[in-house]
Amino acid sequence: MRLLPLPDGSLRLRLDIDEARLLDQLTGQLIDLLQSHSRTALDPDPLFASLEVGGSREPPNDPALARLFPDAYETGDDAAQFRSLTEQGLLNRKLHDALAVTSELALGRPPAAVEESDAEGDGGGTVDALITTASLAPWVRTLTALRLAIAARIGLDAESDHPRLLADEETRGTVLVYDWLGAILDSLLRMLTPE
Repeated sequence: MRLLPLPDGSLRLRLDIDEARLLDQLTGQLIDLLQSHSRTALDPDPLFASLEVGGSREPPNDPALARLFPDAYETGDDAAQFRSLTEQGLLNRKLHDALAVTSELALGRPPAAVEESDAEGDGGGTVDALITTASLAPWVRTLTALRLAIAARIGLDAESDHPRLLADEETRGTVLVYDWLGAILDSLLRMLTPE
């Protein structure tokens, strides 16, 4: 993974093809997760649905979704009311952001196009994604959502959990992916945020 600053102030995120495929696969899984929740959270009222208003009153049972859509208030009634009004809009924005990231990765090219570009010597199988100041927010939100979902799935609830999960053979690979996503996120923010 490399970030290359461009003259217009945007960045080119250069990923090895395997890194790009991994990011695309993870983002696709996030999209599937969000779409599965969207089907259960849609408001039957077409007006509310068109306004992106609505959602369930109950927090999701899935730990990853619960981390992505936490209660906004401590009391159950306030949290349920807020969730019922805002959840669908938040879900739609997360979906839109994730779709923008997969679109920018553009891995939908036929395999022959990847092989041809590799043969042309463009870096041995790399994928470049352009990240402008306008597209930065969807990238940041999607990378953050991926990290939150991964953390919820493996029980990474506090910083003190990290060393234990990293030492465990079953979760080590997932923790490394979590850290890799964090490195991309950190690099993006450092490059595009003036000090």
